[in-house]
Amino acid sequence: MKMKTLGLALLTLLGGSTLTAQAQSTDSIAHTLLVANYDYSCRSTDAEGKELTISYGLTLQIGQDQACTLGRKRHDGEKDQSEQLLYVPTTWQNYPTGHMTSLETVPPYRYLTDEAMRPLRWTMLAERDSICGHLCQKATAEYAGRKWTAWFAESLPTRFGPWRLHGLPGLILRAVSEDGIHRFECLGVEDVKEAISYTVPEGAVKCPRSKFVALRNRLFGNPNYLTKPYYYIKPEEISSMTIVKGAIILGDVLINTKPAKFQPLDY
Repeated sequence: MKMKTLGLALLTLLGGSTLTAQAQSTDSIAHTLLVANYDYSCRSTDAEGKELTISYGLTLQIGQDQACTLGRKRHDGEKDQSEQLLYVPTTWQNYPTGHMTSLETVPPYRYLTDEAMRPLRWTMLAERDSICGHLCQKATAEYAGRKWTAWFAESLPTRFGPWRLHGLPGLILRAVSEDGIHRFECLGVEDVKEAISYTVPEGAVKCPRSKFVALRNRLFGNPNYLTKPYYYIKPEEISSMTIVKGAIILGDVLINTKPAKFQPLDY
């Protein structure tokens, strides 16, 4: 199925920035030293205000100089509709060198974002805990509008962690936002060697991270999103649409027809 370009509307929302479509690309950029699995959970509400928790699995591939966080089912080679409906991002740390790139979805497009990988100012605390059999130390830092509490294991020497968190002298095994809305909890770490792939699907749109976050938060944070999650897409700009149980498909991008209230990880 093909879709007409929605460039005019989205370019307006992005402030007129230049966007470039990417060709299909899959490259092996590194090999792992460790692979860690996490549960991610997010506290939210539905359209009626009822509290609920959104959760899914993440896999963190950890190399010597690069890392990648992606949906666990995608990592395992499964085409899982639940991950697609929740727009689970894929994030590469220190790729290219000194940068973070991320593949994320705001229907009907997938966006490839980029930002400099700046050091986080962690405050080390004395508290200790044991996670997955590893002694961890507590630390706090602010990143992208949120304060995070993290637990890291120096016995697993790497500067990486799940999602976009990084910069501690050991693998981050737990991270919780100060408001308790977002939580990453490690389930296990394995000594596995596998390729870390950098894959960009055909039609992905390049966008500076700051402008993508502003676009995503504006569209998903609009009150109309809960009852009509495709409210910002003009019908005349869509060449084809498929309706399946619980979702609408525009091209190959799924739209959840019953989303939870959007709780951004970053601002």
